[in-house]
Amino acid sequence: MMIWIIAGLTVLTFLSMFLIGNKAMRYIFGSIFALATVLAIGLLSANMDNHFGMKETTVTTTKKVYAITPDQSPVKAVAVKKIGTDNYVLVYKNSENDKQASTHFVPDTNAIVKATKTKSTYEKTSVENAQVKTVTTKWIYNSDIWKNLFHHKNEDNIISIKHILQVPNTWQVVEK
Repeated sequence: MMIWIIAGLTVLTFLSMFLIGNKAMRYIFGSIFALATVLAIGLLSANMDNHFGMKETTVTTTKKVYAITPDQSPVKAVAVKKIGTDNYVLVYKNSENDKQASTHFVPDTNAIVKATKTKSTYEKTSVENAQVKTVTTKWIYNSDIWKNLFHHKNEDNIISIKHILQVPNTWQVVEK
């Protein structure tokens, strides 16, 4: 929307400078529209560079997960595979009834930007049940006015997504 406002103000500046016959009115309206154009460009630049009109928010969700070992096994385990320097592909069951464990958080090579914002890891901790804790950090608009002015079509504003597989201390973590 801000692009259209800037375009409209530019046209109004041009029209007022070249089509108004009265010299005083031409300078008054030309100056007002030119100043408004510069202000609109400044607001758009501030939004794009410093996220003006937005605030950073963090949302944490948890989801219970299950071991890759059979139910009758006395040992509970999950599998992890390190990729890169600080990222893992995690293997666990999504539900108790799943026959096979499945891989999670494999980077999507078709969406590289999203893949670089997403990290996954694991930790042994004193939780009762295994769970995946997802921490999503993103920019949201302070109000509907700022959203209407600055929102782009396919903008997701995600800063980072971190998935942490938390397993009980009694479980095994199999590294591949």
